[in-house]
Amino acid sequence: MREGDFGGYIAAGKLARNHNYIYSDFRNTWPPFFSLFSIPLYLANELSFVGLRLVWLLGICVAYIQIFAWIISLFGENKLVFKLQSSSPNHVSLTHPLFLVPFLLTFRIFLEEVSNLQINVFILFISILVLKLILENRYFLAGLLLAIIISIKVYPLLILGFFVFKKKWAVVVSTFIGLAVCTLSVALYFGFNETYILYQNWINQQVVYGMHCTHLNQSIWGLTCGLFTENQRIEGLSLNLLNLSISQAKILTISILSILGAIIGFSFYRKRNSPISLQIQYLIVLSLIPVLSPLAWKYYFVFIAPLCIYLSHRMDKGIGKSTVILSFAIITFTSELFIGNRLSDITEAYGFITLCSLLITLLSLNYQTIKQ
Repeated sequence: MREGDFGGYIAAGKLARNHNYIYSDFRNTWPPFFSLFSIPLYLANELSFVGLRLVWLLGICVAYIQIFAWIISLFGENKLVFKLQSSSPNHVSLTHPLFLVPFLLTFRIFLEEVSNLQINVFILFISILVLKLILENRYFLAGLLLAIIISIKVYPLLILGFFVFKKKWAVVVSTFIGLAVCTLSVALYFGFNETYILYQNWINQQVVYGMHCTHLNQSIWGLTCGLFTENQRIEGLSLNLLNLSISQAKILTISILSILGAIIGFSFYRKRNSPISLQIQYLIVLSLIPVLSPLAWKYYFVFIAPLCIYLSHRMDKGIGKSTVILSFAIITFTSELFIGNRLSDITEAYGFITLCSLLITLLSLNYQTIKQ
């Protein structure tokens, strides 16, 4: 019965349905296409408040399980089966380590998605479907689906950049076609002048001025701004380790992102001839979405789940595996459930989630080849 962010989705759909100003509700921080997308949610909510939320929550569970099934089958002949145990050597049951370990390691993030009735699991589901379609040489459909999720939430734009890097031009072109269609649909619904105003207001209010420095923003920008400027990352806790201005913090953030981009790009280039480099690197790119986005709440980190599934399958015993497990353990056990709201907020203020997630991603660069 919680509103969560889902209430904002309904509000955005209602405003769009009634042709009111969609950003009059403070919860609507998404591009104009998202409000258009939310109209069916608003209509379904009018039909049944409880029924819609039940379907949405069940959908999250089904999508999350399907993501596990796809990733498990992506790098071998294993198949996820919805059973507690299975005697077949190629079947991964719900108690098998290849499912259970990554599920438990990412359980906090999954709970965040469910408790806030988020859309991110569905976005991740479509992102993995895009990869699956590309492996089947269905480039046009893959590009159209990528365009839809970019138009809804923007942050999958990083995936498009990855396809440019990999020279997947058919996907890139079809994505731009899809983006044009999505934007045109907004213009046809709201009117061309109104659409221009809506996108302009969204960019000014939500993109330029919406990059918060509080502990709720778990991106690298939120971390550098909160740690190194006078902006309070959390009430009652002043950090400001370097006393930088906002402009200097932006330069620092861009420098960090440039260094990370160079390291990851060079690693991708070195492993370009690996038979499954596309698949592995795609999962790494997904895991980078929350930390590279200018604004990333903690439930955005569901995008690290596919990499967790892969690493659970790929990594042998050693320092790397221990570090990955410890990083996920820190993310999980610093939740409100275990240490309370205040202490959990403090760990977020110091960037525990951000830094652990980034460490996991960087460690995964060593596992871009087929396991011997």
